Amino acid sequence: MRLVDMVAPGQTPGYLQVQPTPTARVNECFLNVQEQVEAEGGQMLCGWQIWEWPNVLVEAEFHAVWFSLDGRLVDVTPKQEGEGRILFVGDPSLAYAGLAKDNVRLAIRDDLLIRHFIRVSEEIVKVMNRGERAGTYGYVSIPAHEIEPLMDARSLLGRSIAEGRREKSPCLCGSGGRYKYCHGRDFPW
Repeated sequence: MRLVDMVAPGQTPGYLQVQPTPTARVNECFLNVQEQVEAEGGQMLCGWQIWEWPNVLVEAEFHAVWFSLDGRLVDVTPKQEGEGRILFVGDPSLAYAGLAKDNVRLAIRDDLLIRHFIRVSEEIVKVMNRGERAGTYGYVSIPAHEIEPLMDARSLLGRSIAEGRREKSPCLCGSGGRYKYCHGRDFPW
């Protein structure tokens, strides 16, 4: 609820069924909902899809669902992992204007690995939306020297967290040192 209060103060989250339309595309909620509105009426409701990485973090992802003519909220966008329902909090003050919004992440437990994972995730979005790329829809071309170090860092951190490592655990790089004093010390972001 702390995360919901951060992204949509005063709103109440609820579970919605995922009922993709036959032509809907993964990760294209705004386009999918727009097509559904054109086909069957209703309107787009923007808000936040809430994800949980148990014991690690909760994350709010800017998202759109279909508000049907008969008053139902339906997620018409298929999920990458095939989820059949999502936790969603609508925010009538939000609208999609063609620009990406970064996810909002909140650590569930205080750990340097998690804080670094969140920071590098935020940096990736900044690089992807730098300059002219900010208004680009779909895939963007990013010079390797800008994005690869960030992606490598997030991969190392994600694998470490998934394995149950913590800031005082041996670093995944294999140096034998604790993360806190190995890669954690030189973490530039």
